[in-house]
Amino acid sequence: MPYKILIVDDHPLVREGLSLLVGTLPGGATVYTAGSAAQALEQAELHTPLDAILLDYGLPDSDGGSLIRALSTRSGSAPIIIVSGIESPDVIANLHVQGAVAFIPKSTTSSDVIRVLKQAIARGPSTSDDPVTTKAAGSVPSLTPRQLDALLMLNQGLTNREISLQLGVAEKTVKNHITTLFNALGAMNRLQAIRKARDMGLLH
Repeated sequence: MPYKILIVDDHPLVREGLSLLVGTLPGGATVYTAGSAAQALEQAELHTPLDAILLDYGLPDSDGGSLIRALSTRSGSAPIIIVSGIESPDVIANLHVQGAVAFIPKSTTSSDVIRVLKQAIARGPSTSDDPVTTKAAGSVPSLTPRQLDALLMLNQGLTNREISLQLGVAEKTVKNHITTLFNALGAMNRLQAIRKARDMGLLH
C-alpha cells in the first residue's frame, strides 16, 4: 500500500514541491496537504493513521509545540518531521523534546529529505517514551544526513571551516549541526562526541 503522508506548510509552492518529492518514495505515497494548523489537524484526524507528517514550524496560526503534540494524537502517533528555515540549535533541540522525530532545514537537498522521511517511516509510530534525541542512555540517536556527515568529518579531524567547504554550507550552519549533534549524543565536546558515537556503533 502507498504511504500516507501529510505535508503542512503555509506556502503553496513548498507544499507542491514537497508533494512531488514525497511521491517518489519507493512504493508510492498518497499525499495530503494543509496550509494552516487548523487544516492540518482536520487532515490528520480524517486520514489517521498516517505514516509520517512533514510540518513547517513557522505556521502563522500555531506556536509549534502544541501543534506537534496535537498532530501526534490525531494522526495515530505518526512520526513528525519538522521542515523549517530556522536552524537555531536551541530551537531544534526543543522540537525534539516536544515530540518531533527529525529536523530538516529548508536549505537541504531533496535526497536528504527522502532519506530522513524513509528513516522516520521505518521507525513507525512515535511514543512519548521513545523520542528520537532523548532516548534512554545507551540507545542510538537518530541523526539527520547532515549531522552524520559532520560526525564523519569530526572523526577525520576536520575544522568547522574545512567541514563547511566540504559540505558547501556556511560555517555558522556547520556550528549549528555540530551543536545539535552534541545534544543528540549527550556530548560536551568533539572528543566526547566521537567516543560516544563509536560506543553506539555510529563510527568504526
